[in-house]
Amino acid sequence: MIAPKHKTGMRLLSLQEGRALLALYETMLETARARDWERLAGIEHQAAALRDAAVAQAASKDAGTPEPGDVKALMELLTRIQVLDREIRDYVEPAREDTRQQLASEVKGRALRGAYGSLDAPG
Repeated sequence: MIAPKHKTGMRLLSLQEGRALLALYETMLETARARDWERLAGIEHQAAALRDAAVAQAASKDAGTPEPGDVKALMELLTRIQVLDREIRDYVEPAREDTRQQLASEVKGRALRGAYGSLDAPG
C-alpha cells in the first residue's frame, strides 16, 4: 500500500505523484473494462515504476513533511486509488481464473493425446 508519509516521517509520495498515479489507475480501470490485458499490464508497469521512483527519491533525501492540506489530499487520492484497484481486480480475477482453467484443460488434452494418440489418426 502507498502511504503519503513513511514511519520515520519522510515523505514517500508527493501530491503531483499521487495525481499521476490516480490517472494511471483510472486508465487501468478503463482498460480492464475493455479487457485489453496486454495494455493493462503495460500501464500497471508504468504505475509500478512511478511508485518505485517516488519511494527511491524520498529514500535518497528527506523531502520534508508535506503540508497538512497536501496530506489530506494525498489520503483522498490514495483512498480513490484503492477503490479503483478493487474495481480493476473485479475484472482481472475472473479473467485470470478463466485463463487458468483454459490452460489446465489444454494441458489435460495434451496429456491425453500423448497417452492415447490423436483421435483423428487412422487406426
